[in-house]
Amino acid sequence: DSANEPDPAAALARIRKTYRAGDTDLAWTRLTNWRLQLAAALDQVDESPVTAIEVEGASDSPSTILLAAWLTLFLEAPVQIVADPAGTGIRRVRLSRATGDVQLVRPGLTIAELTQPGQPAQRISLPRRSLRDCLAEELRRLDPDDVFGEVITMGLPRTNSKE
Repeated sequence: DSANEPDPAAALARIRKTYRAGDTDLAWTRLTNWRLQLAAALDQVDESPVTAIEVEGASDSPSTILLAAWLTLFLEAPVQIVADPAGTGIRRVRLSRATGDVQLVRPGLTIAELTQPGQPAQRISLPRRSLRDCLAEELRRLDPDDVFGEVITMGLPRTNSKE
């Protein structure tokens, strides 16, 4: 769990350099619900490409870095990580598009607001995940997480994270 390391960004860099199929990080597992919500939101809008990505989260959060790496890798758009105070977790993701931005904002610990072009804002339950939930998810998965492997090895270098 890179979130428990003194320097989470350096921990991600070490994971990247030594990565082998089957490796994982609970900081990645904490992102499952964020990734689900963002993927679902993009399925609901027109196919206008994402031209820029902004991920705002705690300066000490490896999950913020991993989310930025996943988004830039799979949406093929430049990403900017905006650092919030330590201990605050992920706060906001904005996907810029010519036809209107998609934005997911979680100002507190449990409720997020999703805004997308042509639709009213939606309030979504998006609580921080407990260690118990993350471990249960990882134990259900017995095969290597290929997406995590791609994100850590190819997406991470495409972020503005300090290694």
